[in-house]
Amino acid sequence: METTLKNDVIYITGSSAGIGFETAKLCLQNKATVVITGRNNENLEKAKNELLKISNQVIAHNIDVSNESDVTDSLEDVYKSCGKIDGLVNNAPSIHTGKITDLDFSAWRTNFKANLDAVFISTKKVLPWMINSKKGSIVNIASVVGLKGVAYMSAYGAAKAGLINFTRATAIEAAPHVRVNCIIPGAVLTPSTKRAIPNDEMMEITKNTIPLKRIADPIEIAHPIVFMLSSKSSFITAASLIVDGGKTGDLNAGN
Repeated sequence: METTLKNDVIYITGSSAGIGFETAKLCLQNKATVVITGRNNENLEKAKNELLKISNQVIAHNIDVSNESDVTDSLEDVYKSCGKIDGLVNNAPSIHTGKITDLDFSAWRTNFKANLDAVFISTKKVLPWMINSKKGSIVNIASVVGLKGVAYMSAYGAAKAGLINFTRATAIEAAPHVRVNCIIPGAVLTPSTKRAIPNDEMMEITKNTIPLKRIADPIEIAHPIVFMLSSKSSFITAASLIVDGGKTGDLNAGN
């Protein structure tokens, strides 16, 4: 998909694997400078070396998005060295599951630190720069768990529901020159999904609950993210795009 990201600086959190990594690849293929981030330095370096095969316009920052100073220092460093940040993809996830009656408050809060608090921190830092330059696109990655009630995922779902609303509020404050949108994926074949669905039988059961009868490849989420980053989506803001193979559209009333 050809887009208009040439010479843009795109900052992607949680991009050493999965959706973030595929988004970074696609942005590089479309001539952007890409900043990838991750907590595990070994995985981050491995990702960077893979991405360097596409373009040398790759910057890697080893940060924990739940640490405010890590995020703000990283963004300030990119802004100083590159002179701008044109696109921000808030992708880094954190999933801590548990029954509500068993979940302790610290586990509940951990879901919010990466999935919502970190987005507030990065947005608060980047938005003034984008507004001042009258150019920018922010894409937040939520989840269908933020749309539906899911047992044992109350904290994650609440954080992602909050993210969807935060996206809309940010879009109104950022207008008219900066756009803010949300991608809402369903099941995606990422490392965390593979850990959550450890055997073929469970994988088949999961696939059969999805109208398209398969789990998404990360690149299938990366394409709409890059579309939202680009000027091809120039009249789209405050939007929430569900990319779930039809899962949330199916009533599934026993047929």
